[in-house]
Amino acid sequence: MYSQHHFPLLHRLLHWGLALTMMVMLLTVLLRMGWMDKNHMAAMIDQGLVKLGIIITDKQAVSIARAIRGVMFKWHVYFGYGVTGLVFARFIYMFKWGTHYQSAFSSQATAKQKAQAWVYWGFYAGVATSVITGLLLEFGPQAIERQAETLHQLALWYFIPFICLHFAGILLAESGSDKGIVSKMIGG
Repeated sequence: MYSQHHFPLLHRLLHWGLALTMMVMLLTVLLRMGWMDKNHMAAMIDQGLVKLGIIITDKQAVSIARAIRGVMFKWHVYFGYGVTGLVFARFIYMFKWGTHYQSAFSSQATAKQKAQAWVYWGFYAGVATSVITGLLLEFGPQAIERQAETLHQLALWYFIPFICLHFAGILLAESGSDKGIVSKMIGG
């Protein structure tokens, strides 16, 4: 484990790379669940075409909506590959240089440090689940596609609480004894 007061360049690049790629992934998921839901988009397509005097079936409208969403889904897949590479690099990094937090099993760790460790372990377990199931969806056998997709979709829900806890922890650190932690994560 290295000093909590210094974040090496590689650590910062991995941190911000994961943050960016995972936020793009989250955005694609939230768009697909909301505004770009296939049924919502199909209804908008249908309404627009009706104004032009063109009538199509609901099935045709959904097919067009899926084609439009397909472009966004490609971004989800591309950024998923990015997350996969960054997570793999992060695990190698942690194996070689350790973590920036105390182990939850350390007798010297405070209750706060133990809670922090559990949050990070939960995060990495969720990321690993997302990566593995995403890779199974792309390259795995069709026989397990349904189960992999279900796990992949469920694994997303670790990320939203983690973001909230992460930002809460940053605010607490900045207002407490770890002032400047944000600038250290940006500039070292």
